[in-house]
Amino acid sequence: MGFINFKKLNTLLAGILIGVLLPAALYFIFIMPKMAPLSIIGKQYSMIIIKFLPLFLSRCIFPNALLFFLLIWKNQMNIAKGVLISTAVLTSVLLFISFIL
Repeated sequence: MGFINFKKLNTLLAGILIGVLLPAALYFIFIMPKMAPLSIIGKQYSMIIIKFLPLFLSRCIFPNALLFFLLIWKNQMNIAKGVLISTAVLTSVLLFISFIL
């Protein structure tokens, strides 16, 4: 019983979307307000964001991993696969950025 029908939501595409949107939402809720005072320094702000991007991405991977294990526990395998794919893509981007910077 509940408001969301998880059987209809149990698709690979839904998992990928949730895996991308969850970290983005957490970023705008927790990180963005802390970085708002730095926007007055203009060009240095973008350099700070670039330097902290690996930190932000690594913080985004943890909620996806937690969500993945919760979905496995609830036997929602297709949506869990989508979350796993988005987590792997985020991890790949993190590694790529870490090697470049």
